[in-house]
Amino acid sequence: MKIKIAVTILLLCVSTISAQRVIDMTGSSDLLNFAASLGGGAEGSPLANPQRRTPMMDILHVLIKDDDGITRTYVGAEVGTAYENETFLPGKVFYNDEELGDVLYRLNAYNNEIEIKSKLLDEEKQLALVQNSEVRMVAEKKEIVHRSFVDKKGTQHEGYLTLLKKGKSYKMYRRLNKKFTEPRAAANSMVNPIPSRFTDYIEYYIQDIDSNTIRELPIHKKRTAKLFPSEMQAAIQDYIKKNKPDPVIATDVLRLFELIDNY
Repeated sequence: MKIKIAVTILLLCVSTISAQRVIDMTGSSDLLNFAASLGGGAEGSPLANPQRRTPMMDILHVLIKDDDGITRTYVGAEVGTAYENETFLPGKVFYNDEELGDVLYRLNAYNNEIEIKSKLLDEEKQLALVQNSEVRMVAEKKEIVHRSFVDKKGTQHEGYLTLLKKGKSYKMYRRLNKKFTEPRAAANSMVNPIPSRFTDYIEYYIQDIDSNTIRELPIHKKRTAKLFPSEMQAAIQDYIKKNKPDPVIATDVLRLFELIDNY
């Protein structure tokens, strides 16, 4: 068992840690205790990367001066947030079916990262969970996976999806897509400036259990039906016409999924 877990951890290694170092992982499988045993605390964890910097995330690091004259740095927009939930929540990291340990996590939907910590301490630097299709975050009533998927325009992406439902023939996923809009100064004294903001877009994806392809599920009578075999299309179109499912309401989408999965 020791060898199995050690090998599993090493397969995920994305840091400069030498593969020669095999750690005794009996007892607690807390990956952050494992990281500490490597010397360097959670930052040495092979499951965690330093957070990626992107040009737009750099824009969000804004310098401001408070009334006390001290310059401070904050990350974010004036309206909205980059996170699904700004609070770090308890979760478990799995490599396939192997539980690797407990962490605190939050999904940075804008930067497409799962940030992890071992404790709720302000001084502890959060790290980004390694992006790997075999690594998943499991929390209460939620499972987040990293997958390749195709949007409604046919463009392929990689990122985090939340598993909503696993049926007998299909799986249903939800994607929270965040768009950032830069602020705009007022053109004149008659109009107000436009603040910087994050806007949320919810997308749903479906996967045939016998296929690796994950496709966006547009909630539209004709476009939805075209994703499925011809013998299913009339029933799907009829259901959408009669029930008018609202893509903003998850239960509406799940009822449509149940029709598709049970056909």
